[in-house]
Amino acid sequence: MSIIDWQTLFDDVFDGYPDKWTLTYVHRNYKHNNRKFKNQRPFDRTGYAKFHCSKCSNGWASAKAKVILYYPNANESLGTVNLRFFGQQCKKCVGNKSNFADPEFDDDWIKSTLEKLYERIGWNCYGIQRPPKTVNNEQKLNKIEGPHEIALCEACQLGCCDQTTIKKKY
Repeated sequence: MSIIDWQTLFDDVFDGYPDKWTLTYVHRNYKHNNRKFKNQRPFDRTGYAKFHCSKCSNGWASAKAKVILYYPNANESLGTVNLRFFGQQCKKCVGNKSNFADPEFDDDWIKSTLEKLYERIGWNCYGIQRPPKTVNNEQKLNKIEGPHEIALCEACQLGCCDQTTIKKKY
């Protein structure tokens, strides 16, 4: 799933607010990540995704793929959501200074994530009443587990993975 596909789904979901909202992709090499997002709210999600190595074309899947969407606080200028993918390195190429491969999420997962973000922005930025919390037992039953390669996970290396106990600023 490319950033263009994320953008298309984002535009569909975010059509209902009075402000025009845009989705901006933030590359991992962007130097001012921490400073730019310091005053923004992070909305992070972990889910199942596929990865493809650009060097050797190896492919793999992970249930621990991470994405963070940053949105402004209510007292700041509204309208921009910043999207940050956290990649994984290829097991076969890791010794050769391999790049991180970005996660490729399923369309339904992306749409569900964006709908949850839309709700969260409504609660935090537009004063929409938050509904009572409900327990989703189906989600608990569908929990995907498996091994996690901490050394190959960009989010682990930055201290923002659900699998690491060391938390850093991201």
